[in-house]
Amino acid sequence: MLAVICMKSKIASFILPLTRKLVSFIFPLTRKIKSEYSGYLELTTFNGRTLLNTKNTNYSYGALQRVLKFGLLNTDLSETRSILVLGLGGGCVVKTLRNKFKYTNRITAVDIDPVIIEIAEKEFGIFEDDKTKIICDDAFDYVLNDNSTFDLILIDLFIDNKIPDKFLLMEFWRGIINKLNPGGTIIFNTLCDPCVETREIENKLMKRGLKYRIHRHVEGTNRMLIANYY
Repeated sequence: MLAVICMKSKIASFILPLTRKLVSFIFPLTRKIKSEYSGYLELTTFNGRTLLNTKNTNYSYGALQRVLKFGLLNTDLSETRSILVLGLGGGCVVKTLRNKFKYTNRITAVDIDPVIIEIAEKEFGIFEDDKTKIICDDAFDYVLNDNSTFDLILIDLFIDNKIPDKFLLMEFWRGIINKLNPGGTIIFNTLCDPCVETREIENKLMKRGLKYRIHRHVEGTNRMLIANYY
């Protein structure tokens, strides 16, 4: 019975977006969905493409997907056996890893917002399977309390267009470094915003034996830190 229910859910999650996609070639379709964490999320389908946005920024499948793809293109995935994604959004990084980079190993994605996780599943076909685990939890708590380690940690933790202050705390970054396997890589997506101060984070990475590169003005607005062990 459970298998039948799961199959029906997957069929519905395929048919509804397909119908919207076809209609969107005639006129754009926009829906607003209330989120406890992000206010109103906006799903817009136009010319067959669906974007997930908040009031001030793109959450998935627009500029953000290109930003995260840039980070992955600057990372060696050949020896990567496990990836932690902090901030699932609509799942664009999971889809990019699977489809563009043909990554077939383990991905664990963490997002605090159950509405976002539901959107990723129903609108973008991001499901759990034997190689994909989706966890509804505060990334801060997960990093500090979970004992799993990873070869690549990708951090994209925005509420609308702001990074909550707790994700810039050294307590969080000690946890991040402790979760990174030897030889692993960290990708941290931020904005080109003078209010986002990462110098202390950069010093912490260096003290723990990680070198880092900073890519500025990715897609015009983003700043990306990529760190790995010497």
